[in-house]
Amino acid sequence: MENKTILLFALSTAVLAIVSAFLYQDRRGLADKLAQTIAQNQVPTNTVKMTVVTVNQSDDFYNIQAEYPQIGSANPEFNQKITSTINGLIEDFKKEAKDNFDARNATMPADQPQLEKPEQPFDFVAFWTPAQISPRYASFIIDIYYFTGGAHGIDQLFAFNYDLQDKKEISIIDFLGGQAGLDKLARLAQDRVTSQLQSAGLQANDFLTQMIADGTAPKTDNYRNFTFGFDKLTIYFEQYQVAPGAAGTVTVTLYKNELEQNYINPDYLN
Repeated sequence: MENKTILLFALSTAVLAIVSAFLYQDRRGLADKLAQTIAQNQVPTNTVKMTVVTVNQSDDFYNIQAEYPQIGSANPEFNQKITSTINGLIEDFKKEAKDNFDARNATMPADQPQLEKPEQPFDFVAFWTPAQISPRYASFIIDIYYFTGGAHGIDQLFAFNYDLQDKKEISIIDFLGGQAGLDKLARLAQDRVTSQLQSAGLQANDFLTQMIADGTAPKTDNYRNFTFGFDKLTIYFEQYQVAPGAAGTVTVTLYKNELEQNYINPDYLN
């Protein structure tokens, strides 16, 4: 029985390592593709001065690949907020990964040697996707994935929306013109999320219904991750926000005509 338990543990550990590797490769591929697109000047910036900051670290402990933009015509405080967000996440990631590694060594059986380094480096990947970089607005999402040990990695999203003329960030309340607009948007989002999850094969039950209701409720924090292009609004519901973790990020895109049909008329769309 003991040997069987050890075997099952070893197999599960191997599977988790393989899954983590595939997740990393998938995200790294997206980041590489984005970097190549920027390098080829295919990201529409409409003469807006912009640079892309790259953070790389590859050693026995950490494999960090991060990219984020700095917008030349934005206030320094806005660019610093982006930088501080990424650097803070990297710092927290390193500490958590090291703490987990040290805890693993501390609980190692007495007859086994202490590990000098993890079997594979801990991954941190950050890549950004622009929805709009124009002389008037900057709107983009930064996708974060990191693995610090345990059963699986963590996904996080950070959206940034900025008015380059008025020099201010744009909240969802700003975008919708007030709480009444958010109330209307929440009803649309709840219906769309429910439909998408059911189409994906998730069984409708009281637990899922409650998750959707809570995650799409008309609260500003539920809609902090959004981007907008010239004719559409995209909302990102993070992992575990509206569905079990296996569903990942749930994205809802609403075009201007659909918003207008529901009496939502944001000034930020053409």
